[in-house]
Amino acid sequence: MTIRVTATVDTWGTLLKVDGRLTVEDVEELARAYRAAQGTAALELSDLQSADQAGVKTLRELVALGAEVRGASPYIELLLKTRK
Repeated sequence: MTIRVTATVDTWGTLLKVDGRLTVEDVEELARAYRAAQGTAALELSDLQSADQAGVKTLRELVALGAEVRGASPYIELLLKTRK
């Protein structure tokens, strides 16, 4: 595995902190963590170093489902907005 997903639950919902490199091998781990989230879900991406095409697609899908993105680097923000 090239990522670590850590879930923290508080009164507003679940914060999913994603560390490492999100690759096709890891997207199911992130999707599973999102499905298990309680209440509103936010993705803390400050320590996400990179994402391949499958990783970007998964992040976009989670955002479309209502996940909030926090702390994404300019590089990750660019991938989320421009990569198809």
